[in-house]
Amino acid sequence: MRPYIVIGLLTCLLALSAHNKKPYSLLRSSSPAEQHWVDSVFETMNERQRIGQLFMIRAHSDKDSVFEAEVDSIIRTFEVGGLCFFQGTPEKQAVLTNRYQNSSPKLPLLVAMDAEWGLGMRLKSSTMSFPKQLTLGAISDNRLIYEMGKEVARQCRRLGVHVNFAPVADINNNPDNPVINSRSFGEDRFNVTAKCFQYMMGMQDAGVMACAKHFPGHGDTDIDSHLELPLITHAQDRLDSLELFPFRVLSQYGIGSMMVAHLNVPALDDRAKRPTTLSHPVIHDLLRKKIGFQGLVFTDAMEMKAVTKYFGPGQADLEALRAGNDMILLPANIGESVTAIETALEDGSLDREELHQSVKRVLRAKYRLGLNKPQQVQAKRIRKDLHPVEGEMLRRKLIEEALTLGRDDHQLAGFPNLESLRIASLAIGDTTATTFQQVSNRYAPMQLVQSPWETDSIANDSIIALLDGYDVVLISLHLWSIRAQIDYGITDQAIDLVQQLNKKHRVILHVFGNPYSLRHFDEVPSAVVAYQDDATTQSLAAQALFGARNYHGKLPITASSKARFGQGIVKNAKFHRLRYDLPESVGMSSDTLAQIDSLAYALIAEGASPGCQILVARHGSVIWNKGYGYYTYTDSIPVTPETIFDLASVTKVAATTLAVMRESDLGRMDICNTVSTYLPELKSSNKDSITLEEMMTHHGALQAWIPFYKETLDKNGAASNKIYSSGGDSLYCIPVARDFYMCQPYTDTLWKRIFESELRTSKSYRYSDLGLYLTARSVERASHKSLDEYVDKAFYKPLGLATTCYNPWLKGLTDRCPPTEEDGYFRGQRLQGYVHDMGAAMLGGVSGHAGLFSNANDLAKIFEMLLRGGQYGGRRYLNANTILYFTSRFRESSRRGVGFDMKELDVHASQNMCWEASPSTFGHLGFTGNAVWADPEKDLIYIFLSNRTYPTMENKKLITGNYRPRIQQVVYKAIQQ
Repeated sequence: MRPYIVIGLLTCLLALSAHNKKPYSLLRSSSPAEQHWVDSVFETMNERQRIGQLFMIRAHSDKDSVFEAEVDSIIRTFEVGGLCFFQGTPEKQAVLTNRYQNSSPKLPLLVAMDAEWGLGMRLKSSTMSFPKQLTLGAISDNRLIYEMGKEVARQCRRLGVHVNFAPVADINNNPDNPVINSRSFGEDRFNVTAKCFQYMMGMQDAGVMACAKHFPGHGDTDIDSHLELPLITHAQDRLDSLELFPFRVLSQYGIGSMMVAHLNVPALDDRAKRPTTLSHPVIHDLLRKKIGFQGLVFTDAMEMKAVTKYFGPGQADLEALRAGNDMILLPANIGESVTAIETALEDGSLDREELHQSVKRVLRAKYRLGLNKPQQVQAKRIRKDLHPVEGEMLRRKLIEEALTLGRDDHQLAGFPNLESLRIASLAIGDTTATTFQQVSNRYAPMQLVQSPWETDSIANDSIIALLDGYDVVLISLHLWSIRAQIDYGITDQAIDLVQQLNKKHRVILHVFGNPYSLRHFDEVPSAVVAYQDDATTQSLAAQALFGARNYHGKLPITASSKARFGQGIVKNAKFHRLRYDLPESVGMSSDTLAQIDSLAYALIAEGASPGCQILVARHGSVIWNKGYGYYTYTDSIPVTPETIFDLASVTKVAATTLAVMRESDLGRMDICNTVSTYLPELKSSNKDSITLEEMMTHHGALQAWIPFYKETLDKNGAASNKIYSSGGDSLYCIPVARDFYMCQPYTDTLWKRIFESELRTSKSYRYSDLGLYLTARSVERASHKSLDEYVDKAFYKPLGLATTCYNPWLKGLTDRCPPTEEDGYFRGQRLQGYVHDMGAAMLGGVSGHAGLFSNANDLAKIFEMLLRGGQYGGRRYLNANTILYFTSRFRESSRRGVGFDMKELDVHASQNMCWEASPSTFGHLGFTGNAVWADPEKDLIYIFLSNRTYPTMENKKLITGNYRPRIQQVVYKAIQQ
């Protein structure tokens, strides 16, 4: 016996033994109260009413009033037993359910739905969809399937639904199956049975009747029974050992109902064109007698072509009852059927006693489902109740646990060394950047390319040329067809493109669709199956690829010799990188955090800033990352999480301080040394005895700042043409703004002004930019590297920062940067992609106090590394003790750490953050309208980025409105545990 078969068997047995009592089912002993109710109700019925209980008719909540009136009429006329709802909305379905329940003359209606992956199977755009069963087939922890069953049942009951036509117990061993396929848990009978059992248990423990379908097994056919009657030619032994196995086990362990498929199976009934739905040997002899199932038996929809092509409406439904079905689902013509049944009862061709037993089984089911009492659905808040955060968290967990790393011959999954690779991402099947690409790009900078399925050799050659020089190409397959007959829409051109790229690059293939498609890609050495193509799946797959999530999934089917059932590399997230998750996953409230939106829109409406970017991360997960507003007040370019902002003084901690910390760890710098140790030009100056620590804590007696630019203006207030030029050359080579260059020798003048600047008489705290000018210069001397080169190599590239840089205009990123000011006092232009700070601009955009640009996501990585004691992505950047020292309050300060700003403890001083923040919170503010704070006690990161200085830096509304701490306060109020 093959190892995975043994594992499957053990999984099944463990699942079945996990519960020492049978679940809610129709197989338990009837109580006296129940038996009395069933018998008494039955006796009050006439024969027409009893017959009516055996019908379940079609209902929609997206049809017109004529259709609704027709349903109402059928309920009143034939007193049917139940309804099966299809497309619509939950609000309308709730209203109609109440209407139809009130129309039922004698008994509440038994309401059913096809909700195999939740209510979203029918109510697609308005309710929750859990993963399809083939996706779930990849999960090893079957307890999650039980939890899903409970949640699906809770949502069903909230909508007034009593029966869910799930789970699909078919074993899909035919890759070309047009009707089952991804609706099955897979090809292995033990895996299918164990997961069906857990799904059934979860639903029935939560008060919804489960229904195993499609008996005796619809998995091995390439014909859709909606269109034609499929023929199953397997012998009895094969059917017993495979197709019937799940149904037999589920019957034994208490499933409430089963649905019979429209199949022609000669081994079970040799009559030509006889559907199993209408077969006495299949239902009465095999299901009832041999298997011993005593629950409700539903037909599949009687309006399907597999039946209607060969049997008339009245004849088909009569044959269904003769075969042993209890409830006829979706009769083609209920009037003809009732007449045929009444005639058959009168002439004795239909066993009256068996019909009565079916009626009593329906009544018993209704009693156990609470239908001995009136049924009403509360329509208020129903949509919110059908979208619980707990359900969404479970959905995400199911998707993550299914992610299957089929093979990884390149051993790239996790990407431990991001800086050594040039990465590109190609999405096939979509023509816009996919969620998978966008989230991948949060982990590392990469080229994003898209291609449709239908392409040609010229287009393929263009893509191949574009990707030349990249080390790794992430290829993802999207927007599939669900039809196996057309190979899910995979084209020969796409297959050829993948093959050509695989020869030139290290390729990692991601299949966001049917795993059977792997048969086309055996030559690709690294392949991940994510099974579905929704945004959540794509996001989680990207997170797993970069080591932030686990790979636990196992292939539930065999696609080829290199993609076999049970295959899957288990890989835990050993590289700590940021995740992207829901607030509740880290003990925070989504509802409370939603107040951020109101404050963000309010500050924009007040004119405090044209736009902003807000990020919240906790316990290593980003749980809020949104852009608000636009680049300018009159612009049409929206701020998004990918927008890049001028960080202003956040540069002090995100660049300069990081560099000093690392140089300290390397033993090349000591902050207790005087600055003249590293800058000999300061020896014998008034700054000779100032230590680096004093400068970085703003206790060095330095002036706050020097308006260098004013000294370069002529008497008319214009930039001196002796110092500046509109064209760059060997002399005018310092880029200050677009087409605005400063002569190189003037940098010496600027430094001379700093060196010779007067000191204050006291070393008491005063915030000063000058100290960070000098600190950055000290780093450059100690490391023999420019500051921008240093931090890029030591931090930004290995951290996978995609946007953090000085001078984004040099990298072609200008259009991603909102403008910071309409500068009419110095540079005479709109500042965009060039640093706003005048002094930093006069140093070519690179300085220790300002000049850095970034988005919130990149900053979060830096501060996450600091909160984790200097580690991120499996690498150590800084020593934990160094971080602790620099982020501890300086001995003479109520507010400052070394380089870092901290929570102001002096209640009489100006406050820099909300009072709820812990005293150990560290970070920095930025002049252009920024705030970055990390709270070690709450393990919390809060980032606010904006361009409040546009169109003028004199705009103080963001500050006077206290918006940054007010939004931060909402973040703290959202913490629940």
